[in-house]
Amino acid sequence: MTETVDATDGSARPTLAFVGAGRAGSALALGLHSAGHRIVAVHSHTPRHAARLAEATGAVVAPTAAQAARQAAITFATVPDSQIVAVAATIAASGMPLRGRALVHCSASSGPEVLAAARITGASLGAFHPLQALAGPQSARLLRGTTFTIEAAEPLVASLHALASDLGGHVLHVPPGSRGLYHAAAVLAGNAPLVLLARATTLLEDAGVEPAQAHRGLVALLAGAASNALEAGPTAALTGPVMRGDAATVARHLDVLAADPGTRELYRRLGLEVVALAGLDGREQVADTLAAVVPGRPHRVGPSMVAHPRVA
Repeated sequence: MTETVDATDGSARPTLAFVGAGRAGSALALGLHSAGHRIVAVHSHTPRHAARLAEATGAVVAPTAAQAARQAAITFATVPDSQIVAVAATIAASGMPLRGRALVHCSASSGPEVLAAARITGASLGAFHPLQALAGPQSARLLRGTTFTIEAAEPLVASLHALASDLGGHVLHVPPGSRGLYHAAAVLAGNAPLVLLARATTLLEDAGVEPAQAHRGLVALLAGAASNALEAGPTAALTGPVMRGDAATVARHLDVLAADPGTRELYRRLGLEVVALAGLDGREQVADTLAAVVPGRPHRVGPSMVAHPRVA
């Protein structure tokens, strides 16, 4: 049997292990390591990932998930959602006793129940999800101030709250029955802006702008919008022609996007969402302009598009 280490690092902080050394796992491990936590073991199906993360955090590479879990007070299963149940089952099948230790997954969509197979080991079970875009080691810095959702029983829940606190984080309570909506919200906020960024970058490239310059300029714009939303909320952060009620400019945009129906429809639908968020008052002509476009048909700017009264 693998030799174990103490469950705390000498400062009453729990020792940590990671099963999974991919994008999320490496970022979380490095973030907690930078916050002063001791990572003692790493296991991954990809040996080079485990070796790289172990070297970066001063951990050892464990040959199995169960042996990684045996060496730490809290083991994070930072694997894809579809593999969490299998990790728990593998640890359970090992027969490794884990009483007094914990197994925690980092999925947004499930609670601790997906780890139920591991109860036979005596381990406590939990869920610890960072509401952050973790895309590898370079993302570790983003964990500072991140919001976390945590689900576990005492005393594990207190330990997980302490980990979030050590990262300067905030804890968001999501009722167990609402995890689907929580996950959908996270996906929408974390991915939709990137799709829009890619579409906008393509438009600038089509306009003759060099790709790197287009990307740099639009990323700065996106970051500015996010910063404004952080300070004042999404409605107050809105800018642009829809917000100003500038129907003529919106009509011109729909015209120049006629050659790309998919992007034009995306612009139209999002424009209507801006109207809904900002309110219709003063934006009636913009709403009419956007609503008048029939997907799949050409759109041309004409005087009636910018001067007609709103049709009820």
